[in-house]
Amino acid sequence: MNFFQRAIKNVTRKLSKSVLLLLTFFVIGNFVIVGLGVSQASENAKVLTRQKMRAVVTYEVDYDAVNDYVNSLTDEDEINEFYSEGYPQIRLTDVDSLLQDERVKTANALVTSQYYSSEDLDYVHLNNSGEENYGGQSCYIDENGNEVCTEYVMPTLFVKGNYYPDMIEFAEGSYQVVDGRFYTREEIDEAADVVLISQALADQNNLRVGDVITVYNNDPQSVGENGYYNIYGLTIEDITSDLEIIGIYTHNDPVTPDDENYDWLAPYENPDNMLLLPATTYMKQNLTLSQKIFEYSAQQFPDDPYYSDPDNYPTLEAVSYVNNVTLLLNDPLEVDNFVAEYGSELPQFMKISANNEEFERLSRPLDTLSLYANFIVWLVVINAVVIITLVTALTLKTREYEIGVLLSIGASKFKIILQFFVELALVAIIGFTLSIASGSLVANQVGSTVLDYQIDSSGLNEDDDNDYYYESIWDTDYTTDISLDDLVSEYNVSISPLIILEIYIVGLGIVLVSILIPSLMIMRFNPKRILMNQN
Repeated sequence: MNFFQRAIKNVTRKLSKSVLLLLTFFVIGNFVIVGLGVSQASENAKVLTRQKMRAVVTYEVDYDAVNDYVNSLTDEDEINEFYSEGYPQIRLTDVDSLLQDERVKTANALVTSQYYSSEDLDYVHLNNSGEENYGGQSCYIDENGNEVCTEYVMPTLFVKGNYYPDMIEFAEGSYQVVDGRFYTREEIDEAADVVLISQALADQNNLRVGDVITVYNNDPQSVGENGYYNIYGLTIEDITSDLEIIGIYTHNDPVTPDDENYDWLAPYENPDNMLLLPATTYMKQNLTLSQKIFEYSAQQFPDDPYYSDPDNYPTLEAVSYVNNVTLLLNDPLEVDNFVAEYGSELPQFMKISANNEEFERLSRPLDTLSLYANFIVWLVVINAVVIITLVTALTLKTREYEIGVLLSIGASKFKIILQFFVELALVAIIGFTLSIASGSLVANQVGSTVLDYQIDSSGLNEDDDNDYYYESIWDTDYTTDISLDDLVSEYNVSISPLIILEIYIVGLGIVLVSILIPSLMIMRFNPKRILMNQN
């Protein structure tokens, strides 16, 4: 008779002992199933919610680090030197290195502004109160102390310029080029006078790819006889741009009369009136104004060392800036890894963040729940090992004669240990199999009850009294807003095949560890001494 047959006979012969062990494993299995199920449900809810979020990270100036550094300086000369060198700014060359990572899909390094349409370009009208009521006078005091007033002209167009030949909106499909193309890297580098316009704006003016539109980057009245910029020598030609249409696009963000703020929208807040052009093109248009102001100031203050230094004369590079850069990754689940990998390699006073503070705040109840569930699993497993080890050790005392006989007939100590392992394993498998059914029934209810308690105690379900925030067209926040309901809706405790496999692995692991200590006793047994003691 081999050890496996002996194990089965011992299990069936000592039925009361086997039933008690079976109940023990059944209870252990229920606790382990509930713990693993709740823990997995918590992690799955976070993963599923994260997958629905936009996979973006933000590269920007770490203003807190800048302020901390300045506050740490005690020498006034060091502080003045720091500010004289210019406030830290984003260098696109550093961003370019991040774009080499295969996980990055595209980037938005945007500049935005309001433009004025020429008489030949009719903007898309909203015909609302905001469009009808915008107006009035714009006044300023000239150099002679006289008040000069002009009629206020409302901007009608909005500009978004990117330093990269793609945009997150196009990569995600919220914008689509229906005719023509997007601008290229070469056109960005050359600050080419090219533009993409919306389908609605094209239809309004019967425009097509290849046509040229005329726009102004400032109010034409500002360079007139009484214009604010007239004192700097700025002319209408300086603020005029003739842009070639290279693409026509559509968007999925239309405004309708049903929108809450429709009546107050200005024409430039209508997405149909948005122009997309290279950021360098926009900066080139601003360069002339910066140079004219510099030249005027140099004439007014000839002894000022700043204006006497030709290195301070505005250049396209000097006036180019970007407040932050948003990187779109291919996989939302790679966001945290990406931030952790590059966070410590950035230039001084720069930071990269996942902008997931709200996600982390809302997921705390799930984290706590997962922590408690894992703690319960480990606590149950450790206690199970201790209990089963003690039971096995006590059982060996009553089975010394059996062990002595087996050893005397040539059975190896390894096979005897293996027999005891099989006996416990058979009972454990049956107990854990039965616990799968019962554990599945209670796991979801237990998990939901504990999660509700965690949410209530955290105060996350209380009403948020924050003021209403209106998101305007020039906002460039690409993070995804999530709510507590979004997370909770993904929380579902279910016993997956993986958990079932883990249950059996845990059960056999408990049996294996529980048999190790008693096996040391068996290794010391001498068959002759055992049988003599029995006689």
